[in-house]
Amino acid sequence: MKVRDIRAGQAAIIAAGCLFMTGAAWADDAPATPAPDATVAPAPASTAPVAPVPAQAPASTAPAAPVPAQAPASAAPVAPVPAPAAASVSAPASAAEAPAEPPVSDATRAERLMASQVGLLRFTSAGFHRGLVRHIVLFRFLPTITDDQRAEVVRRFMALARTSRREDGSPVVVSIETGAQISGEGVDDGLQQGFVVTFRSEGDRNYYVGRPVVTDPAYFDPAHEAFKKFAAPYIVTTLVFDYAVAPAHPQRQAPVQTGHAAQVPQQQG
Repeated sequence: MKVRDIRAGQAAIIAAGCLFMTGAAWADDAPATPAPDATVAPAPASTAPVAPVPAQAPASTAPAAPVPAQAPASAAPVAPVPAPAAASVSAPASAAEAPAEPPVSDATRAERLMASQVGLLRFTSAGFHRGLVRHIVLFRFLPTITDDQRAEVVRRFMALARTSRREDGSPVVVSIETGAQISGEGVDDGLQQGFVVTFRSEGDRNYYVGRPVVTDPAYFDPAHEAFKKFAAPYIVTTLVFDYAVAPAHPQRQAPVQTGHAAQVPQQQG
C-alpha cells in the first residue's frame, strides 16, 4: 500500500508539474498575442488617414480651375462693347474730313446767292455780265519744293490758256501772265509767284473758277479742277483777287436835239 501511495504521489507531482509547465506555456503565449495588436494599433493612429485629407484638398480646389475658365467665357460677350469705341473713332475721322473745305467768306456767300437766284446755267454762261475780268492769283510754295517742281506748277498753270474750254470747244481764258515776286517793299507776305488771268465775262470766270462757288461738275472747268488737285501739295498759301476792268472809252450819251438850229457838238478823243 505504501508503494502505491508513493507512486500515486509521484504521479500527482508529475501531473502537477505538467500542469505547471502548461500554464507557463500559456502565460508565455498570452503576451505574444497583444504584442502584434500593439504594433497594429499605432498604424491606424499614424497619418495614414490624414494623407487622404490633403489628397482631397487639391481635389476640392480642382473644381475652382473651371471657374476661372468660365470667367473669360463670361467676359467674351463684353468684347463687343469696345465696338462702339471704334465707331466713335470713325466719327472724328468723318468730322476731320468735314472741315477740309475752308471757311466760307462773305464774298463766296454772295456769289452763291447770285448763282442760286439766276441758276448755274446762266451764272456760268459766256454772256453773263460781259466785260473784261482780271483774276489775280498769288502762290507761296512749300519750302522743300524743288526748282523742277515749281517750274512744273507754273507750266501747268500757263497751259490752262489752251486747255480750259467749254464742252463745245470754245475757250474760256483770254490770256494768262505770270512772274516771280521781285518787289523790295517787304509787304509780299512771302508770296513768290503771281498770275493774271483775263476773261471776257464774269460768266467765263465763274465757269473757270468752279469751287467753292460752283460745286456741280457739270458747270465748271475740269482742266482747272485737275490743276488745283495737282498743285495743292506744293502750295502753302494762295491769294486770289478779282476785279472788273472798266472800259477804256466809256460810251457817251448823245445830246438832246431841240430843233433844226440845235447843233451837235463833236466828240473829242
